[in-house]
Amino acid sequence: MFKKFLTLSTLALLTACGDGQPFIFADTTPTTPTDPNEPDVPDPNVIPAALSGDISAVAYNASTGLLLIDLAALDQTNGDVPLVEYDRNPALDVPGYIAYSYQDDPLDRMFVAIVAESFDGAVEAVVAMDGGQFTKYFGGTYYGRNADYTSPGGLVSYAGSYAGITNLDADGAQLLTPSGSPSPSVLPGQPAQVTGNVFLNADFGDGAVNGVITDRTWVNLNAVDLGELGASLPDVFLIPAEITPGGTFNGVAEDAGQLNIGTYGGIFGGDGATAVAGSVFLENFLDGIDNENEFGIFVLMQCGQPGDAPICVDAN
Repeated sequence: MFKKFLTLSTLALLTACGDGQPFIFADTTPTTPTDPNEPDVPDPNVIPAALSGDISAVAYNASTGLLLIDLAALDQTNGDVPLVEYDRNPALDVPGYIAYSYQDDPLDRMFVAIVAESFDGAVEAVVAMDGGQFTKYFGGTYYGRNADYTSPGGLVSYAGSYAGITNLDADGAQLLTPSGSPSPSVLPGQPAQVTGNVFLNADFGDGAVNGVITDRTWVNLNAVDLGELGASLPDVFLIPAEITPGGTFNGVAEDAGQLNIGTYGGIFGGDGATAVAGSVFLENFLDGIDNENEFGIFVLMQCGQPGDAPICVDAN
């Protein structure tokens, strides 16, 4: 089966990044808290275009649960309001993250969004993607900080869960059902989700960060593809990258064979970098199929801070 939808903008960007050219690291000044209902626009100096993808703006209020996203086009009937309010969808939650979705009608694209704010509220991240229609999909990520950032100095660790969305088909359980029997070529898809765990080591003395995404498994991949691929996915290694003075980073993602399969980035937040939020874009990470894509996010607490992960018991 392996029904995949492609995004032209993201594929073009990853082709350009995949030739070994280094990322440009730009300094960013610490930010102060803003109105959570005011949209944040991805800063290209902080979030690489390969990670922001088709997302133009995000507004998330963790206290009220309000999530607004401007994700490219073809998502709503009212074109005068670029930000779309997504509906809470607990059926699509994954560990550590809450899910939203939006579908205007059974013949329009279904968009899924996954979001999390750190335990201390210092950082947040969002991933959003539609399930594809007419051979293309829209998708992207956003991450930002809600509290001033200061460096802790020295070596610290971060751990927590991971949430991803792919361009493979889900089981379709959350799609709206059309009243008639339109051609399958007309109908939109639901994107299959991924869950996993992330562990990062960050050395603020040397200004470097690296890590890994492990235990990656499908959440709702359709039965045919699940039978072909199996439930587990390969680990993703986050190759050492520079931490800028502003507490941001961008780097390369590799598979176990040290092949470049994408990019990652993130931002530290809080007094002493108590938390970190970031995202990945991955491609061609599975054997036997081509052009598979995945956008994913991580929101992690520093080991030793309230709300840290169980693995932190073995970290200084």
